Amino acid sequence: MKKILTLATAGAGGDLQPLVAVTLELLKRGNEVLVLGDDSVASAITDLGIKTIVLPSTYDFGPRLIAAIRDGQALDSEAQGKLVQQRTADWSKELAASIQPFIHDHKPDLLLTSLFGVGVAAAATLSTHLPWCVINSTFYVGPNPPRALESDFSGRAIPLIRYFIPLLAQAHLVLHATDSIFDFGNSVLPPRHHYVGPLIWEAPAPIPDYLNQPGDPWVLVTLSSQLQDDMSLAQVALQALAHQPVRVILTVGDGHQPSEINQIPGNAHVERYVPHSKVLEQSKLLISHAGHGSVMKAMWYGVPMVLIPWGRDQPGVAARANHLGVAKLVMREQLTNEHLFEAINSAIEDHHIQEIARETAQRLQSQHHVGNACELLEQI
Repeated sequence: MKKILTLATAGAGGDLQPLVAVTLELLKRGNEVLVLGDDSVASAITDLGIKTIVLPSTYDFGPRLIAAIRDGQALDSEAQGKLVQQRTADWSKELAASIQPFIHDHKPDLLLTSLFGVGVAAAATLSTHLPWCVINSTFYVGPNPPRALESDFSGRAIPLIRYFIPLLAQAHLVLHATDSIFDFGNSVLPPRHHYVGPLIWEAPAPIPDYLNQPGDPWVLVTLSSQLQDDMSLAQVALQALAHQPVRVILTVGDGHQPSEINQIPGNAHVERYVPHSKVLEQSKLLISHAGHGSVMKAMWYGVPMVLIPWGRDQPGVAARANHLGVAKLVMREQLTNEHLFEAINSAIEDHHIQEIARETAQRLQSQHHVGNACELLEQI
């Protein structure tokens, strides 16, 4: 049994879910786990039986990230990225100083965090030599990734990723929540880095009654769970699907309200949040912003995709899904009803993409990703 301190930085976005998946399994395996997180984290994991300490609201990362994005709206993408990177570094130093008393009092065997927490972990453990580990919720970002950062990330995200990469070199263990086959077959990782495959967890929520009613097959349309100006994706997707023999669930995430959607077709339902896995179990297609978490879930359930990468790491996620053969792509600047309609029909009628999606699901479901991640952590 190990004493593990999990630092969870925000309840929104894709970083939290893999971290929670591993934390729950560590508890199940008899380890003692304490989570440090903000209000959004505490809300997301309530009733899961995880001991949680809520950090003071001054250290909430989500509001700081949103503020940095808004403050940089008048800047070019490179300047926006540098502003976000600097605000993240400043926040990391502040939070590191505040959690050092928890490390002293709790005396954990290791500190576990996500990619956004690497600056905090590196600074907080500097004087204690406490081992710290990272759950990276996307593909391998470096050093020496299989593609240039400029191809895989939006311009605004690149300075932040460049800030993370040297910090990752200080971690005792880095677990990537994807696999080498998805990551262009990459097999060359630095020491202490491991592909462990999808680490899937979703916050529980009521399932709409209409989901289990008989009718046409379902299509899931997703927007980012973090603030992202992707509402036009939803509007175009709903119009492109309006006359298809399908039923549609659109989830708009925490960054939007369902009321922002205009002209909802009769075959569509708009929700802020529904666990995607419950929809994908019955879906024939995912239309998505290419968030890594939603793409991994679609692959797990063998669902073909149409991806419109919007920002952050989404260009890299979309490129990998397309290269694997499980997704059709529509570039953001080419997003029209006509282009999306063509991609939807191609994905639905292409037997090859459907077969690859089924084979991918079989491969992923035959492996024990969360258990493998925990075994690597317990070996430290």
